[in-house]
Amino acid sequence: LVAVDVSGVVDAVMPSIVKVTETGVQQMMDWFGQSSEYEVQGAASGFIIAQNDDELLIATNNHVVKDSTDVTVEFSVDAEDEEDLFVPAKVKGTDPRTDLAVLAVELDDINEDVMKQLKIAVLGSSDNLKVGQAAITIGNTLGEGISVTSGIISALDVEITVEDGSTFTEFQTDGAANQGQSGGMIVNSQGEVIGIFNAGYLDGDNVGYGIPISTAIPVLKDLINRETRDALDEHGYVGITVTGVSAEAHDLYNIPEGANVYEVSKDSAGDKAGLEKGDIVVEFDGVPIDSQETLLRRVSYYAPGETLEIKVMRQGTNGYEEQTFEVTLDEAPKDLKASRKQKKQDKDEEIPENQDDQDDTDDQNDLNDQDDQEKPSIQLDGGEDDHDAF
Repeated sequence: LVAVDVSGVVDAVMPSIVKVTETGVQQMMDWFGQSSEYEVQGAASGFIIAQNDDELLIATNNHVVKDSTDVTVEFSVDAEDEEDLFVPAKVKGTDPRTDLAVLAVELDDINEDVMKQLKIAVLGSSDNLKVGQAAITIGNTLGEGISVTSGIISALDVEITVEDGSTFTEFQTDGAANQGQSGGMIVNSQGEVIGIFNAGYLDGDNVGYGIPISTAIPVLKDLINRETRDALDEHGYVGITVTGVSAEAHDLYNIPEGANVYEVSKDSAGDKAGLEKGDIVVEFDGVPIDSQETLLRRVSYYAPGETLEIKVMRQGTNGYEEQTFEVTLDEAPKDLKASRKQKKQDKDEEIPENQDDQDDTDDQNDLNDQDDQEKPSIQLDGGEDDHDAF
């Protein structure tokens, strides 16, 4: 084999790559069945894809940030003070179905000298990829720092099956692949991005997967045009109780993926809009909903009084049919607000300080509040406590 020098390509694209550090909470169960929560950190990758008047926008994987409570990015350029390379980021938008996400960094938070060195990645095309074509992967390997793997595309149109049974198509590379590289870039010999590395589904040595950039571009365009939102303590209230849809229910009864509406409170925002028990919420304000957790997290970004569209699948004579409803969010009832506040205080007291643990984001558990409601006798997913009101 003849070694190929890719240093020129790496130098050209390095100002676009970032390290991503996310903080979340993991639930742990002791020998006596007692549950406690610990703050954990995960490491991954991303790269700069756009800039608007106020923000620098970064592409990464959805599974990297889906359970995060805090996100920081580190730029891969020079700085007199290394602290200038670290900036806070917000999750601007996610798409669970393609495992893509966009982070937003406020321009005011970026040091002027650092900003001058940063570059927006050049996005290529994955429409005409060939097996044997050069594929250079750059990412935050094992959270230890940016590294480069030079390999080839070893397979095209590889079908990936995820836990819920759904599938999507990626391409495969033969370079060394490790956790932490998720969200990193795969570039061709011209330094053009041809794929987004996805370590969430690694199943062998020296086998890496990439989301084709031509598949990713329309999703990323949608995500970068969304409003950047902050999670709210006093978020809006729909007035529905939801459960998950298990893989078994999806397979056996052809129930769509999403959040199953178990109950609709009378005269609530959801009731006035026309939502019904048995609806499967599949989209919330344009954001795809693939699970109960995704919906619960998403609603926390919306204030009372905001009007948005909720798309559901409803059982009809010919199976499930798509319907869209316009919902104006209410304020949460006082007892629900009090319950949320108490649970937040309890969690804050349980989480120990200065945890140095690192854990991949794929293993993190649900961070959302669960409210005390009358429990249904049959659940679509999880145990009898696995339902949430919001």
